[in-house]
Amino acid sequence: MTHLSIVLILLLIFNETVQFNSTQTIERISVDKTLQQKLHFKLNITFPVLPCSEIHLDAMDVAGDNQLDISDSFLKQRLTSSGQKILGAKVEKLNEVEAEPEDPTLDPDYCGDCYGAGESESTCCNTCDSVLAAYSKKGWSTRTLLQTCPQCIREKRGLHTITKGEGCNLSGRMEVNKVSGNFHVAMGESTVRDGRHVHMFMPEDAPNFNCSHIIHELTLNNSNGALNGYTRYVSSQSTGLFQYFLKIMPQSQGYVYSHTERFRPLMIDVDEGLEAMAGVGGIKSKAHEHHHLVQTSLLPGVFFVYEIEPFRVEEVEISSSWGHFMIRIAGVVGGVIAIVGAIEGGFGGGEKNFF
Repeated sequence: MTHLSIVLILLLIFNETVQFNSTQTIERISVDKTLQQKLHFKLNITFPVLPCSEIHLDAMDVAGDNQLDISDSFLKQRLTSSGQKILGAKVEKLNEVEAEPEDPTLDPDYCGDCYGAGESESTCCNTCDSVLAAYSKKGWSTRTLLQTCPQCIREKRGLHTITKGEGCNLSGRMEVNKVSGNFHVAMGESTVRDGRHVHMFMPEDAPNFNCSHIIHELTLNNSNGALNGYTRYVSSQSTGLFQYFLKIMPQSQGYVYSHTERFRPLMIDVDEGLEAMAGVGGIKSKAHEHHHLVQTSLLPGVFFVYEIEPFRVEEVEISSSWGHFMIRIAGVVGGVIAIVGAIEGGFGGGEKNFF
């Protein structure tokens, strides 16, 4: 038994030594104190049936920060109806306004009025786009300008209907405050009015804003994206509002997010029945019931609503101390000796009683 005891002690000591030299990773939850940091979203999304002229990316948060002209390296690429890049099409910066050429018939000394939106009294707004840009910079509404501004009337501009036959790919990065908020691609031109973020569009044209989309990539601070590869298609009769609710959890090496989604249709089916009495009891006559679609007041678009958890998940590596290691070695040696001694004593006592 002595040799067996030595072998057993050596094996157990070897096992304890291996565990002492290894580390164990555990997760620990603590309060997140890094509130002054920024969140960096990387977005690559395709709208197969929306032209690039209708794609406007806006962001807003609970702190009141509205970003109406996000230009953090976002680009738009025109696509055919089959998803192919249109050769020769210029890759545009997001929300970049391409100025219309000035009318050659105008007087060379012509200086269009900016209607109070110019940087100074001598600022000239010779085109409709220059007036719109000046108003947008001031945060003023441009809805009435399209029908009343002489420059826009001369260029035959106005609230336009959505053209069909092209798609658009939107890709790039943006930086937002580390507070809850949302970023979205929605119908119409956006502006801030009385502290409220509003979109201006023709309600009768809302059914043409087809929100079908393919999310190629949506990552946060270069983390894995749970929405990567998501595809949602709707018909012109079933367009509406897509909402993705992101729960962001800070970690020691970045961020991870989980999500839920909701779709709210623009057109809803309403049962309309005449209050025809069919005998005693007031049963509604089935012959007079019919269904029809009614347009709601929803804003068609794709919204990403994010909320940041106040806790941080940290991965901590722990290892045993020398004191703990020596206590376990002593326990191994003492335990083996005690067990072997008890076994030998038991067998010896049994033999004496037997003989």
